[in-house]
Amino acid sequence: MSISISTYQVKKEDTLQSVAEKLGISAEALKRYHNTYCELKNLIGNDLKGIQEILIPPKEKISEYKETQKNIELSNNLPSIYLTKGFYASSYEVTERFEQLDKEDLEINYSTSVVLRETPDKGFVAETKTSEFMKNGESPDDKISMLSLACIESVSPISFLVPAQGKIKGLYDHKGMVKKFENKKTDLEDLFIGEVSQSYFKKFYASLVDEAFLLKQFSSTLLYQVLFPEMDWFRRKQEWEEKFYLTANSFPLKCRFKTEYNHNNADDVETIINGNNIEDCSFQELIRGVKFDEVSEEKISGEIEIKYTTHKATKQLVRVHTEITLWHEGEQYSKHTLSLVAKQEKEKPKRNFNGNRKWRKTK
Repeated sequence: MSISISTYQVKKEDTLQSVAEKLGISAEALKRYHNTYCELKNLIGNDLKGIQEILIPPKEKISEYKETQKNIELSNNLPSIYLTKGFYASSYEVTERFEQLDKEDLEINYSTSVVLRETPDKGFVAETKTSEFMKNGESPDDKISMLSLACIESVSPISFLVPAQGKIKGLYDHKGMVKKFENKKTDLEDLFIGEVSQSYFKKFYASLVDEAFLLKQFSSTLLYQVLFPEMDWFRRKQEWEEKFYLTANSFPLKCRFKTEYNHNNADDVETIINGNNIEDCSFQELIRGVKFDEVSEEKISGEIEIKYTTHKATKQLVRVHTEITLWHEGEQYSKHTLSLVAKQEKEKPKRNFNGNRKWRKTK
């Protein structure tokens, strides 16, 4: 049985691109189809010179090409599978909200900045700094909060080793961090006096010098888990399993994730990651951060939702919204929400011909 092949008669003004556009497919797809089925003497090269007719794909093939082309275009809107220096904005506004059964809700606001420096092995040093803390809309003024912030400030910025594939793999210059605290400890002790302060300094220093423990403290926080994802999260086509911390300073649980995409916005694309734990764990184990020998029937279940918004053109991370909900005995035990939004860059002043500063007016 012979196959009927449609042809297009080439006109003087035609180009391969213009003919392909009429069909709604790419010039490369049209060229590939024609060259597959045409006689050797009629192969299309760089242009249509000498070509009198073009072989046209059948309707089902055109639909297939269009679908492939659409998927390629959508994929091109997503960030690279490898971390790039332009992935992060210079700083973000962060809001964390903690809701827990039988406790008052707590909301914390702060700013965080990220600066990437390339390393010889094509990975990065990610220099991070948090500041401008607010607790339920007010600057924290209780002694423990002020002590904690002062100690963190003394070792900031905190630098992590992040490979090109993403996700924190280690601390950068851990010894330097310890040295910074040791150099500033005397000044801190002059500011914060008393037994409570001395006890806190000892605990902070003990945690600081234990590199493995310190890395776990940072890596288990929701902020750093979502701020430094595995970059292939943005391009997953199928469900996958990996460990995730549902609670800071506990242990990670094996979770199953799946990814969906929203390309409807003109400028941004939303990557939506949903997951839940598939590893058995009791309520007490997770809260205490210790696995028990005896198997408990009181299982805790966790639901994870992470929405990443990235710019289609620049591939920069614009927003993140994350929710982790823990359920115990059929009731919602806690909900941890984190929202992260890129700060707008302040416009630099222009100078007129006299060299004087001239500011743009803002609405």
